[in-house]
Amino acid sequence: MFINKRILVFILLFISLLFHSQNCDLQLKGIVRDDDNSEHLGFAVVKLLSPENIIQTNEKGEFIFDKLCKGNYKILIKHVGCKDTIFSIDLYKSKKIIFNLPHSYNQLKDIEIIEKKSDEMLPQAMETITIKELDKSKGLPLGEVLKSANGITTFNNGATISKPMINGMQGYRIMTLNNGIRQEGQNWGNEHAPEIDPFIAQKITVIRGTSTVRYGSDAIGGAILIEPNSLPDSASITGEFNTAGATNGRSGVASGQLQGYFDKLKGFSWRVQGTIKQGGNMKTPGYYLKNTGVEEKNFSYALAYHGKKFNAEIFYSQFNSLIGIFSSAHIGNLTDLQAAFNRSKPADSLAVFSYDIDRPKQISEHELIKFNFHFHTGLRSRLYANYAYQYNKRQEYDKHKPRNNQLAELNLPDYDFRLTTHYGEILWEHDYINRFSGKFGGQGMYQENAYTGRYLLPGFFSGTWGVFAIEKYILPKIEFEAGVRYDERYITPYVLEQNQFVRYHNSFRGFSCNAGFIYKPFSNLKTSFYASNGWRSPSVNELYTNGLHHGTATIERGDKNLKTEKSFNVISNTRLNFKRFETEFTVYNYYFNNFIYYFPGDRPELTIRGAFPVFYYKQNNANIFGTDGSVKYLFPFNLYLKLRSMIVRGYNLDDKQPLIYMPADRLEGTIGYTFKDKKNIKDSYVELVSQAVKKQTRVPVNVDFAPPPDSYFLVGGNLSTTLIIKRQPFIFTLSVTNGLNTIYRDYLDRFRYYSDAVGTNITFRLRMPFTLYNKKKTKQ
Repeated sequence: MFINKRILVFILLFISLLFHSQNCDLQLKGIVRDDDNSEHLGFAVVKLLSPENIIQTNEKGEFIFDKLCKGNYKILIKHVGCKDTIFSIDLYKSKKIIFNLPHSYNQLKDIEIIEKKSDEMLPQAMETITIKELDKSKGLPLGEVLKSANGITTFNNGATISKPMINGMQGYRIMTLNNGIRQEGQNWGNEHAPEIDPFIAQKITVIRGTSTVRYGSDAIGGAILIEPNSLPDSASITGEFNTAGATNGRSGVASGQLQGYFDKLKGFSWRVQGTIKQGGNMKTPGYYLKNTGVEEKNFSYALAYHGKKFNAEIFYSQFNSLIGIFSSAHIGNLTDLQAAFNRSKPADSLAVFSYDIDRPKQISEHELIKFNFHFHTGLRSRLYANYAYQYNKRQEYDKHKPRNNQLAELNLPDYDFRLTTHYGEILWEHDYINRFSGKFGGQGMYQENAYTGRYLLPGFFSGTWGVFAIEKYILPKIEFEAGVRYDERYITPYVLEQNQFVRYHNSFRGFSCNAGFIYKPFSNLKTSFYASNGWRSPSVNELYTNGLHHGTATIERGDKNLKTEKSFNVISNTRLNFKRFETEFTVYNYYFNNFIYYFPGDRPELTIRGAFPVFYYKQNNANIFGTDGSVKYLFPFNLYLKLRSMIVRGYNLDDKQPLIYMPADRLEGTIGYTFKDKKNIKDSYVELVSQAVKKQTRVPVNVDFAPPPDSYFLVGGNLSTTLIIKRQPFIFTLSVTNGLNTIYRDYLDRFRYYSDAVGTNITFRLRMPFTLYNKKKTKQ
């Protein structure tokens, strides 16, 4: 008992020192000005983000925050006709600072502009991938880029296709938004990776937890926001050049971006961007993977007008890719297929390196054109109107050409899909009216899908519309949020049955709602809790797919009797930053009614195209829950240690057995050292990264075509530095993955049935931001 009292006294003393040792009597005075004409901006909204405090400037544009402690503060400033801007301020003594709006290139002493619009403070776990993390992954597919965020892994189809998984969910439960528009290019199967150029992104945000109220019924598992940089608002021409080269696959990628502001056309700005990529056969520790090359050619451009009360922007992007499919996944007969499941190496393990891409392969094209309009409807409110058109073309080629020589000479694709999507959105939002902040909106989408070639997926028409409302109530230390949404969806497919097309009509409708809060008792501690229910309709391929899918080398069978999938989930997230210690911890639980999932059939099937595994879409009640977190500690002498872990559990409640294709438990450790800056060498660090992944033992009994692979341990690292030559920065990054050339297979790789995962890969990257012209001088 005496020991317990001593421990209690020690804990209370530690907490007292933790939160009351600082002398919080500092004062921050500010003046908000128009950056174009230096006019003082009266009645601007100034929000201290943490601890929460909202005030307005007086008629002279002045404001004061007092009783502040030493530390870093983020301040959001809003004013009609100016861009919402967040400033980061290091406060060590009382000071007075001039804040200029809008602000693109000027650098104020003690101030760093980190974003031009306010982040959505959602109660569920939200993580933004930093520029430092993006530098480590440039040149990789989007799914691999996202793995640096907590709770994210990938569902792979060999060495060239990866798709993000959030909290053990992927596919139609994860919504990807490209520049604010939901990406519509994955309607033919879960193996199709997002058709987005990662180089277009200057900011990637992962929202974990149901986001159906804001983004729609397909965001039960979360949302991924891909956002380019804001266009410049002062006379200038700037840009960025990126290049990367990798040893495995001998791949190379180059990407460039140029943007500017018209000096003589006030308010107009522009951007152009492009990327090219080529890679050859990937290699495992023991052999090359035949026909696993990749080619990409992508570009985008944007033109915008920014006025005092009206903004408009047009954005266009095109993504083009040619992806080889591992040829040994296409087997000629059932005996050879079973032998492929059992052997340690594929039949063509003597393949050599080549950039050639032959059958089987995929060719995909994605086009997006977006019109965005933004009106100020008052001092604290705005109206947004968006329209987007998307066109998707996907061609899939079988390993073998037709037996007819004339058809073979034409080299036509076996499947040729064309999907067009029209999308519109109206959104009105308001800020801080009697402590309330909210948004109201409506969205609509119309799609048409047509195909030529063999039958896999029907042609269809689809329409979706929905309305939503979200409100927040903001107090100094706590924020409450609640939202509600109603959606309807209609699908009219033309299904091939007994050599004739049959027209079906499917309709789905339902409500989604959420409620949650963020509690911030101290500036270095934030905890949140979020509860919601959502639903999604079965996708077209889950309902009606029927045939050989070359991208996965599987035969797929849909079920036209699938019902609406409904979910109820809770998620809690806690973040603590104290001196040298940072940690984040998330727990979540999803209950699904009529959970739709992909399930192996009893036996493979022999066709005239070869022998392939068969998979069916099934539906059961299910429960998915788990936890993940990270801990980072900054040691003296610039040394740091970071640990990340993830545990996911999924259960089929009807059959009382585990769900198939859930991520295995994993732990990642990083130890790094940051070098001191020198005159022309800055931001230098070196990291050693290791990852341990357990064998997935929680699987349905005797249902998969091959048992889960063994546990594995990988070692890699990163080295980065910024070299400044005549004021021009060059950011160099060197990354190593699977540094020990470990032989392993991953449970979430659909091609683990046939081959090992890739071996050692060393990637060199260069990023070079530059300024060609800047009319304004740097302001201090």
